[in-house]
Amino acid sequence: AVEGSAIAAEAINFDNQIILESLKIETPAAAPGQMVVVTARWRGLRAMDADYTVFVHLLGPDGRVHGQVDAWPVQGTLPTSGWPPNETIDDRFEVRVPDDAPPGEYSVEVGWYLLATLDRLPVLDASGAAIDDRFLMSGLAVGR
Repeated sequence: AVEGSAIAAEAINFDNQIILESLKIETPAAAPGQMVVVTARWRGLRAMDADYTVFVHLLGPDGRVHGQVDAWPVQGTLPTSGWPPNETIDDRFEVRVPDDAPPGEYSVEVGWYLLATLDRLPVLDASGAAIDDRFLMSGLAVGR
């Protein structure tokens, strides 16, 4: 897993439409009931007709989602259909850790989907082959 905000030189390519240039878990330790802040920097590769929804999930040690935000970018104010090609978009998410979240090491999962179909955008490798439908980063500890 990638730590901090460092992402491979090729960055993370969501279907040749959106690049994840950086992702950072700003709150590396939290307790149930607290907010975890995650920041992302996106870049649209081309003009998009669709408005994609970004998801940020907190995955617990049990592999289940314990806290999530699903929204249009920038707190719902900047739909992807309005992104100019190659402009970077800084996005900030506040995800609440549920009161009943189990303690342990968590990962943050991010990705994109079309709300009408719930189809996720695939993550592509350098050859253009789909390798996943999310990006996963470790580095979040949830205590009691």
